Amino acid sequence: MQEIFVYIYNIAFLVLYLWVINVSEYAYKTTNNGIFYYVGLLYVTLIIDSTIAFSSDLLKVTNSNYQIDTKAFYLIRILAFIIGGICYVKLMSSMINKKPKILYYIPIFAVSLLNVAFVLNSYSEQNAGVLQRSTQDASILFLCIIYFCNTFKSDSKGKNSKKKYYDRAVILTAIFMTLSCLEGILFLFLNDLNQNSFVILTSYMRVIGFNEDLFSIILSLLIIWFAKREEEEANKNNLEILVQQKMNQYQSMLHEKENASEESQVVEFCNYYNMTKRESEILRLVLKGKKNQEIADELYISVGTVKTHIHSIYKKLAVDRRSQLMHIFMEYKEK
Repeated sequence: MQEIFVYIYNIAFLVLYLWVINVSEYAYKTTNNGIFYYVGLLYVTLIIDSTIAFSSDLLKVTNSNYQIDTKAFYLIRILAFIIGGICYVKLMSSMINKKPKILYYIPIFAVSLLNVAFVLNSYSEQNAGVLQRSTQDASILFLCIIYFCNTFKSDSKGKNSKKKYYDRAVILTAIFMTLSCLEGILFLFLNDLNQNSFVILTSYMRVIGFNEDLFSIILSLLIIWFAKREEEEANKNNLEILVQQKMNQYQSMLHEKENASEESQVVEFCNYYNMTKRESEILRLVLKGKKNQEIADELYISVGTVKTHIHSIYKKLAVDRRSQLMHIFMEYKEK
């Protein structure tokens, strides 16, 4: 019965993590928001870490003679933490819209080296595990503090509509990381008092396991909700852009039809009044409101030549100014 419970419990978390990865991947493709990219990578490291822990627990439960290589076990999880820590830094930098500084990476690598020292030195398995978890959580807490220092300094409230969601996620992370660190300190303190180590460790692991699992569930559900919300907003914006593009295409098509219709009317008008090819070209530009110099520049002729042709057009239409020419053309269009 215990084996089945361990199996189902851990598989449920792996399914939850895979769900977050899937949702984050789709949200990244839809919104092009780098935050979802780093969330997906972060959850990949969580799956690696959880799979290692799950496999070890399952082997311990199913095979009492199984002896785990403790050092290898912790070193692999430290490697997963380094990758996850880098994702945390990238994630935080994306939320504050700043490039990550070297300072942000220092706690991750410093804690990782410290964890390696815990594993390789003569610490007991229990103490090494607690120290490893507590220092890792402390480094994440440090990143949360950096996030709030940057957001308060930049005073970005109101400028980023997503800031309130980022703040909630970081606050949630900071609370659980703080609790985890305090629990680790409490465990080590009680252990130093030569209390019953097994009872202390069992109680500690139950509490910290519950806190970590609760944190993972809440954070994962928040990420899924936020990703869905961003997808809906992106789809709505994309739909509006698509509609606007269709409207622009329709307006352009109407404009082209109007131009084609007016062009044919100009040709008919010129033929009706027996105008030459050059007079037709100049008349077309006159009807567009072009001045003599502009007409000359466009047709590569002199201004004097333009005036001569315009005078000829006036003579054929029996007018002496452009306003009268426009009036005759408008009357012709209405026929």
